[in-house]
Amino acid sequence: MRYGFCKEFSTPLKTEVDYELIKLIKEAGFDFVEMRAMLVSALSEEEFQKLADTLKELDLACDCCCALFPKTIRVTGAQINYQEIEEYIERTFSRCSKLGAKKIVFGSAPARALDEETTEEMGYEQISEVIRRVVVPACEKYDITVVMEPLRADACNFIHTLADGMKVVDRVKSDRIQLLGDTIHMMSNHDNAEDVVKYADSLKHIHIAEMQRILPEEEHSPFVKQVIGNLKKIGYNGTISFETKNGDGLDSMKKALKLLKSQF
Repeated sequence: MRYGFCKEFSTPLKTEVDYELIKLIKEAGFDFVEMRAMLVSALSEEEFQKLADTLKELDLACDCCCALFPKTIRVTGAQINYQEIEEYIERTFSRCSKLGAKKIVFGSAPARALDEETTEEMGYEQISEVIRRVVVPACEKYDITVVMEPLRADACNFIHTLADGMKVVDRVKSDRIQLLGDTIHMMSNHDNAEDVVKYADSLKHIHIAEMQRILPEEEHSPFVKQVIGNLKKIGYNGTISFETKNGDGLDSMKKALKLLKSQF
């Protein structure tokens, strides 16, 4: 198992790298930091090199990146621009690969949300076509797997449950496109924790978070316990990240990591 910490919700810095947090992640004992792909893509050449050098100096891996698309790029609706998507994906995958990332999370609520003119069926076909046409070739070029992230209904109006995520996986039909399970989205959507077992073959990354993005330090809620139990049942041995706030900092992060490891 590889244990990571995602910096998406644990820092107020969204347009620059929080180097203090990265140092905390290393000090707390995590195997990797999960960077925001769209931040990595947006950095200047100088700042990107600083990030790469810092991770190397800390000996901290970057197994995964999250938040694939920014809100300025659309993958559903009438505003899909393939040239823009191709240019963005090339830059982003190239940089994430240089950091060592082997997985990128496709959540990206603003990019994939359905507008009033786009039906759910149209949305599935459009997002699947974008993935087949642009994302899969980049995955093959850079040896990266993209994991579809179902999102809670109040965050996005499209692709909510693990079953919904599997609709994209099944349509694309590529080993490079797999599934992510995120406990906070699963809880919010009243998803079935047993789907972790049902979709075991496609489940390639996990996000752990309690409601309100709380970092679980002392115990896990019943639903999170059930998800973890099902992960044990299927022999899950992949990547797993906290996508949470960071509690009181270093001590909280250490406690949360110890608690999670003890469950496996």
